[in-house]
Amino acid sequence: MRRPGSYKPAGRTGTRDQNLLRFLIPVILILFPFSSSGQYELILEDWPAQRQDTLTRDNRDTLLFSLNIEYLNAVNDNKSPYELIPIIEKILEIDTSQYNLWFDLGLEHIKIHQFLHAMDALNRGLRMFPSDHSHSLVPIYISLSFCYHRVGRHQKEREILERASMIDPDNAGIIGRYAVCAHSRLRHTEAVYYKGQLISVLREEGVSESDIAFHMGKLFMTTDYLEAEKYLRTAREYDPENVDKMAALAWVLIRNALKINEGMELINKAIEADPENALFIHQQGYGHYLLGHHEEALQNLRRARELYQGYSYELENHIGLVEEALASREQ
Repeated sequence: MRRPGSYKPAGRTGTRDQNLLRFLIPVILILFPFSSSGQYELILEDWPAQRQDTLTRDNRDTLLFSLNIEYLNAVNDNKSPYELIPIIEKILEIDTSQYNLWFDLGLEHIKIHQFLHAMDALNRGLRMFPSDHSHSLVPIYISLSFCYHRVGRHQKEREILERASMIDPDNAGIIGRYAVCAHSRLRHTEAVYYKGQLISVLREEGVSESDIAFHMGKLFMTTDYLEAEKYLRTAREYDPENVDKMAALAWVLIRNALKINEGMELINKAIEADPENALFIHQQGYGHYLLGHHEEALQNLRRARELYQGYSYELENHIGLVEEALASREQ
């Protein structure tokens, strides 16, 4: 198959940076919108070099050991990014050479939509990583490309994807990000090319037509909700009783206020089939909020908080919106 980064519009030529890797970006990245206004300039913060003349070597090693144990315990306890980030930063103030912790720091910033900080941390880790050809770096490159996308730096986004595609040209995650990047830049022909490439790869992997449409719908969920709706309706036509596909379509309809009532009917049906699903209950709660049913919304969202396995930035934002609405109503 032709390398994804090799697409060129007719009559044009282009240069390519060339290097790196492989992965599929986690779902977390994608379900909710974020405004990137005011975040178009990347400002790298000066990080403290290492603490000098303040710790003996033994004290330094003891402190690092203690902080690493604290970090591992916090991860195991599903602490929020707001709790994990300060611990990682303390470790990196003492030892800036731990590239895996730079990656962890970047991924935690992504969870709370602090994309500029994430870009800084991920780039620092990449500069320290000992190999330019490790497949383990592909998730980092895809995450970094996602950050550049969210702040509108699409040329840089594409450069990062080109590095990843040199290592794994048929990676569905990389090709999907190419398609989103082209779609966002209104490069219709290019976007069609990459969507076709992605569908071909998924078919070669034996993915069903329903699941291909589901994959495409989730891919465009935060970029073009009408495109997402189209694919998710197709997925449901193939597999109408699948609750995940039902809930994904419901979320597009609710979140974007396209057809809130239809979305609520779908999410109610999904919850009947899976009553303890935190994501479904969250979506239903946000639908109640949009419909002005604030008490029901708060009940749902707080229940979802109890059920989520970890911290949800979007859920906490939605709870805040409902609490503000209730407070203003009481004034």
